[in-house]
Amino acid sequence: MTDVLIPMREITQEDYERYVRDHQELVFRDRVGRRKIIIKIGEKHRIRDYGPKGFELEGTTIWSYPRRGAWATHKGDYRGNWPPQMARNIILRYSKPGEWVLDQMVGSGTTLIECKLLGRNGIGVDVNPACIYLTRDRLNFSFRSLDPSFPETVQRTYVGDARNLNEIEDASIDLIATHPPYASIIPYSKERVSGDLSYVHSVDEYVEEMRKVAEESFRVLKPGRYCAILVGDTRRNKHYVPIAFRVMQAFLDVGFILKEDVIKHQWRCKATPFWLKRSIEYNFLLIMHEHLFVFRKPGEGERLERFKESMKWW
Repeated sequence: MTDVLIPMREITQEDYERYVRDHQELVFRDRVGRRKIIIKIGEKHRIRDYGPKGFELEGTTIWSYPRRGAWATHKGDYRGNWPPQMARNIILRYSKPGEWVLDQMVGSGTTLIECKLLGRNGIGVDVNPACIYLTRDRLNFSFRSLDPSFPETVQRTYVGDARNLNEIEDASIDLIATHPPYASIIPYSKERVSGDLSYVHSVDEYVEEMRKVAEESFRVLKPGRYCAILVGDTRRNKHYVPIAFRVMQAFLDVGFILKEDVIKHQWRCKATPFWLKRSIEYNFLLIMHEHLFVFRKPGEGERLERFKESMKWW
């Protein structure tokens, strides 16, 4: 990509309140980029449930969410989604109350909503300003825990590039949980935004840009802490393209250790019946899974030879 790496610019609650005085809606593409989606903003949300009924921490490497819990402001299902259950599992497993969680491709704000509900401080970054205003809008709800020890949290949001986290200090983040766009599979912006990786068609170029994301992730993460990233694959010329494993290798190359490879089962989407018919007609299989890689940054002075099999995948 030839895009200039834009510096981070904070969007505060006061900025959001000024914005909604003149704007009552945000416009996005749909998940295949063909239609506009208009989202109303500016009203304070009334929350009935602060978590899914029967929620439990996952105990295996297969995570499957046939229905997304209708709590906070989460809605819908689509290929490449970042379910609240997934964000919640990652946050509970790999961070503690009061710690700092980063999502540098925050999208519609799911990670920060879960941080607010779970007592973690959050930092959300996105190249698309509309995503940041949507995130702030979805954080616009009151929440007070009955637990007196529950910490007050801070949720900070920035317009910025995941390849240039210039406002975040070295080794200052306790957990990274993020979901990048997939190389030109799902365009997220109504109009092309500088730095938007969802418009990169070349897989080689996409992986190289994700390597820059990996380098920044490694820089800002504290030693011994975790970085979770959800990545999917695609097909081109009627053959499978394993984007996820190439991105995984980019993260290993900058120094991360692979802790977990979780398979996220993708449930049927609106377009599934259309493509299922064609998969039989043209003899190919629908891709119904994604990879959630959980990486660990080595601790200071750690003996890395013990983990050499988890630092190279061949």
